[in-house]
Amino acid sequence: MPAEPEGEDASPLWQDEAGTAASTFFTGLLAPSLPAPHVRAVDYADLYRSLIVGENVRPRVPVHPRLFIWGPFEARLQQTDVMILGSLNDGTWPQAADPGPWLNRPMRAGLGLPSPEEKIGYAAHDFTSFLGASCVYLTRAEKIDGVPTVPSRWLMRLQALLAGLELSDALKPDSPWLGWARARDHVGSRVHVGAPKPRPPLALRPRKMSVTRVETWLANPYSIFAQDILKLQKLPELGAPPDAALRGSIVHEIMNRFAQTFPETLQRDAERALLRIANEVLTQYAGHPRVAAFWLPRFERFARWFAQTEPARREGTVRVAAEVAGTLPIAAPAGLFTLTARADRIDVCEKGLIITDYKTGAPPSDKDVAQGRAPQLPLEAAIAHGEIGFTGIARRPVTGLRYIRASGGEPPGEDRTIKVDDIAARADSTVELLTRLIAAFDDEATPYAAVRRARFTYDYDDYAHLARVGEWATFGEDEGTGS
Repeated sequence: MPAEPEGEDASPLWQDEAGTAASTFFTGLLAPSLPAPHVRAVDYADLYRSLIVGENVRPRVPVHPRLFIWGPFEARLQQTDVMILGSLNDGTWPQAADPGPWLNRPMRAGLGLPSPEEKIGYAAHDFTSFLGASCVYLTRAEKIDGVPTVPSRWLMRLQALLAGLELSDALKPDSPWLGWARARDHVGSRVHVGAPKPRPPLALRPRKMSVTRVETWLANPYSIFAQDILKLQKLPELGAPPDAALRGSIVHEIMNRFAQTFPETLQRDAERALLRIANEVLTQYAGHPRVAAFWLPRFERFARWFAQTEPARREGTVRVAAEVAGTLPIAAPAGLFTLTARADRIDVCEKGLIITDYKTGAPPSDKDVAQGRAPQLPLEAAIAHGEIGFTGIARRPVTGLRYIRASGGEPPGEDRTIKVDDIAARADSTVELLTRLIAAFDDEATPYAAVRRARFTYDYDDYAHLARVGEWATFGEDEGTGS
């Protein structure tokens, strides 16, 4: 059996009920008596899926001392006062007869193998044996995942038999169980709960914001209210494994150090230098199995791709600056509003500036950038065009907006330049949209409403529970900027 790790870096793979079931399953696969089949790598997923589909994970939860949950084999050896036979749906009890993927019925008969229906006979024997208990309850699910089900053939035959004997009342419940269950969900009067729309005083509303937060402001103003006004921060989960946010921060740190190490010229073996920096950054995380097994190999693939493509990006580049801070003051009804940014990378070229943003996930599409749903790079271009601009970067025209995706998968990396005819015009139009947004929220009548808009994603909304999104959300119902 695989050893179950202990301590802070213990993998959840072998923990709890699911870990025990997985450990038992893989121990069985490693039994010396079993043959070792030759399986292609592309077939492994289907092979394991077919083998593990029959495994059960039994939760170890406190139950009543007189209540037991058994399978048919366990129940054969027990004597009980009350027996509840559940899951009497066709396909569940009994299970469908499956001859398997290798032998059809004539071939099984020719080899002297039992027919698939033999298992149904064993199950039917169990079913009739359990009916001998002094008190028996027959139950089934009328719907599974919202889809109507078919009653078990045994239940239907039992109903038909009793109907022929004029004993149908024998199957009627002795108490109104279904009525009691439905009464729990009955609500006399429903009160519609709308989305929260807080309207804090103007003095509490933020006068400074980063370009990365502007997209959040557009997608869900309530997050700005909760984080910037109420100062609420999500507490990290205890024992949580490294997540996508941490991976993104690590990749940004690695690429920042690489650019600072080679701001003007690349050394001959850029891949080795990038991997050396990656090992330095990942040293404190390398003990975690997820980092060691997935993150490091994926970053090695990205490093090879980056080292091969970076010389082409450096052509015509005077120097590369990383993690460059910049600001842009914007006039607004309530006073000056400051837009801030920290650009991942700025290439100072002979003809102008190329602003790059590193992504570990999928970068925004050109359409999202054009329609203002992903305003980060256009706003950074506006900062570069402004009088203050970026620290240490002379005011020059922006000639390119670029995303570099550090996935490490297939493909290991992606270099995509946003297609735009006039970057300066795009930057100006994005700033104009932001100016209108600022002006709307400079009016105390404009709420920081919790919304769900179909054009944005809400996978990482830390304040969805605070806004009680599940009680009112209907995606796409509200597309207004300030509502």
